[in-house]
Amino acid sequence: MKNRTYTYLSLSLLAVAISCGAPDKKAELEKLKSEQTTLAEKIKTLEEEIKKTDTSAGAATKYIVVGFEQVKKKPFTHYLQIQGKIDSDKNVEISSSVGGSVDQVYVVKGQQVQKGALLAKTDGDQLMKGIQEVDKQLELLNQLYDKQKRLWDQQIGTEVQYLNAKNQKEAAESRKATLQEQYSKTSIRAPFSGVIDEVYTKEGQMLAPGMPAFRLVNTGDLKLVAAVSESYVSKVKVNQEAIVTFPDINKEIKTRVKVVGDVIDPTNRTFQVDLDLKQDKNLLKANMISYIKIKDYSNPAVIVIPVNLVQRNNDKNYVYVVDGNISAKRFITLGQYYDNSVEVLDGLKEGEKLITIGYQDLVEGQPIKFE
Repeated sequence: MKNRTYTYLSLSLLAVAISCGAPDKKAELEKLKSEQTTLAEKIKTLEEEIKKTDTSAGAATKYIVVGFEQVKKKPFTHYLQIQGKIDSDKNVEISSSVGGSVDQVYVVKGQQVQKGALLAKTDGDQLMKGIQEVDKQLELLNQLYDKQKRLWDQQIGTEVQYLNAKNQKEAAESRKATLQEQYSKTSIRAPFSGVIDEVYTKEGQMLAPGMPAFRLVNTGDLKLVAAVSESYVSKVKVNQEAIVTFPDINKEIKTRVKVVGDVIDPTNRTFQVDLDLKQDKNLLKANMISYIKIKDYSNPAVIVIPVNLVQRNNDKNYVYVVDGNISAKRFITLGQYYDNSVEVLDGLKEGEKLITIGYQDLVEGQPIKFE
């Protein structure tokens, strides 16, 4: 447009010069220069207005501001996360084998007791009376037996008389032994050494056979147990490392898998795992909840990236990297996921600049600027 304007200007000036033919060429030149200046200013003004309104001239290049991190290898560990609890093989409720009223309770909650210690005693008066009656009967039956045996040894009397006396004596002895055994069960004793965790009964209370009277716990025999889904049966092995967190006491310990169960529970499709619990037992209690992380996979040197950087296109995973001043798409092969991170097995190389900020707005070949 500018060239066309100058062409028109030149032709006009030429026409004026020819038509006028004035002898004063200097005045004519000054006039033409003045007109040229005026036209140049108009042309400049029009060009600036056109530049503001004409979109066909092409927009300025759009840059995306990004941030990046250099790709490098590092260790990667995957953990199986489950919930467990503290258990003990010596954590039992103790009950009376016979019914009766509680005569006396000899222990209190929290008391340390030894194996065989007397915890409580129920009413055994009737049994004792029965034993005393049998003792009187035995006194007579023993005398009769002794006399009958002496006579039988002398071939006096019949064998039936001797056998009858012997049978009566032995039957009374058996009855006494039964009563003594029942009487012994009126004494509730500790089956092993431990701590009285609960006292459920009190003096004067009636106890039915099998009714809990005490809870006894041996804290020196604590273990950690967890139920693991059968889908992980091939991943959990004896001696695997584990990290255990006890949220109630804000404590974390490291341990190992001690036992892996061989049976799948048909009700919930899980198998049991036992873990060592040898350290720091002072604050640990039976049935305390814990969170367990069992180490089931590790890679000492692999590229690991935040999982949120991974995008998908037609079932393919990709990320963006810096390629000079533009973005470049890299299709990648992923491995294990854990804790918002993922392994990259193929597609990225150490030293590449992985775009971590502004990647959502990028396309292949997008011009970029750096923060």
